[in-house]
Amino acid sequence: MSRVVRTLLISNKSAAKALLGVQHPAVDRNAVCVSLRRGDLIVNILKFIRIFSQNNAIQAADFQALSLLNNKDCSFSWEVPITAHLVLPFFIPKARLLPDIKLVVDSLGLTRISVDNLRRSIFLAAALPELEVIWIVRSKKNLRDTIKINQQTGKLGVLVEVDETLLDSENITRNLLECFTHLIVTNVRTPERALELRTWSVSEIASQHITVLNIL
Repeated sequence: MSRVVRTLLISNKSAAKALLGVQHPAVDRNAVCVSLRRGDLIVNILKFIRIFSQNNAIQAADFQALSLLNNKDCSFSWEVPITAHLVLPFFIPKARLLPDIKLVVDSLGLTRISVDNLRRSIFLAAALPELEVIWIVRSKKNLRDTIKINQQTGKLGVLVEVDETLLDSENITRNLLECFTHLIVTNVRTPERALELRTWSVSEIASQHITVLNIL
């Protein structure tokens, strides 16, 4: 069995701490859900960057100044990469979408983001080729539509993320790997399921449980 990337999913309630990074020997990457909607942590960071940082990358000391973060919890380390799932407003023009995402990506030092919409993910991957963009599959219908698209266009230029409950056969996994170069399976709940998925040659396994990642 080939080695898979092990990603720790961080609860939405711990978004601030997730941005600080979680280190553990069984974790290769952290993943956190943030938002470009009003009132979320990432929106406040955007405002802070625009006001104080101009075109410079935001520094650890800048984060500590944010009232949303408790200073005693601030211990920054970028050794473990972070994937940010960006929850985007449904109606947002591309002219606004692209600069906002680029600002977040550059300022937080992100190399990978995930979004819910396939068209947006393809657009962002083309506009920001230095960035890994993931499309999150939400349903079996999405899976069927993806396979049809693949038959017409070949491999899509984005990564794909699927909840483990949607992968109920090795055949579905094989079809997805024909469409995408990197398959991420999320919300894996048990070590036994993680080992099964590994035998199916998935690229990455994501879980909220260290015990699941620790067995891989």
